[in-house]
Amino acid sequence: MLAAAGAAVLVVALIVGFVLMTTGDNSPEGQVRAVIGEYTDALREGDLETLRSTTCGQLHDFYQGISTEQFQGVHQLSTEQGSIPVVDSVDAVRITDDTALAEATVYTAAESKRTARTFDLQKTDGGWKVCDPTAAP
Repeated sequence: MLAAAGAAVLVVALIVGFVLMTTGDNSPEGQVRAVIGEYTDALREGDLETLRSTTCGQLHDFYQGISTEQFQGVHQLSTEQGSIPVVDSVDAVRITDDTALAEATVYTAAESKRTARTFDLQKTDGGWKVCDPTAAP
């Protein structure tokens, strides 16, 4: 009887978790957090098209100007060196008009120590874009 009740609680918890994850936070802050996640996921996965669509400014120009072959080489080296950043958390988001600053805690496979990083973002017709060329890996 207790096992059945425990299983029922687990199923309900999984359903609630799934609903919360799929509905997401559509507030401006939630959108900023989401695009940072898309950007860093694309870095980790080597997804050049997503990097091109989630960036702006000089960072966008870099991804537009690099060939697929060149990018694959850079991505492979970065993966081998463990230098691709992983966002542990987005700790604060400040939005002013069409710009945002997001403070995040990040780490890499090579350096498991958590460090602070600031992401600069710009709101465009296509949504929020990561635009910080100086902090790009």
